[in-house]
Amino acid sequence: MLRIFRKAPSAFENIQAKIKFPEKFKGTILEKWADYWKNLFIDYRQMLQDLRSDVQDEPIKALKWTAGIITATALAKNNPTETDFKDSLKRISNEVALVNEDCLNPKSVGHIRYLAMCYNEEVLHYKNFGLVSVMYVKDLNDSCDLYKAHCSYMQPTYLSLPSKIVDVGFMGKWWNLYIKTTNYDVNV
Repeated sequence: MLRIFRKAPSAFENIQAKIKFPEKFKGTILEKWADYWKNLFIDYRQMLQDLRSDVQDEPIKALKWTAGIITATALAKNNPTETDFKDSLKRISNEVALVNEDCLNPKSVGHIRYLAMCYNEEVLHYKNFGLVSVMYVKDLNDSCDLYKAHCSYMQPTYLSLPSKIVDVGFMGKWWNLYIKTTNYDVNV
């Protein structure tokens, strides 16, 4: 790959020497447009040459950056969506419905019922932060037009926001739902 970077400057200079801009377009917007793209290409070529020299000078640092970028990309690609949360909730609700009530874990069933109630009241919301997704509960749904919904003094504070988080999605899984419903069929 480094060979490509070494050959690119000479190849570009050869092409630039062969292509001449016609006299009738000199001083027009087309010449300015062509100069813009030529300068942009030169800037990117210089950036790639600097990158090549930086990689050769500090290969460990380049490896760390590459690993970090690949990890962040993998996390972002596997970030669960609200649809994944709904599917997981429906799947676990269906599985719980098949188990006898004497065998059910009351904490798991209570958590599932709470989430279903939040969906019915339309107070459960989804937020994507790129690498991590969050399901959180609001006090009122968006269609509510009470005084409490508009008064700035009655809005939640930043310190109360962590208590509103219901679930955190990371690496393709909603972790709180997974942890609380793993042993749904073990009555403790």
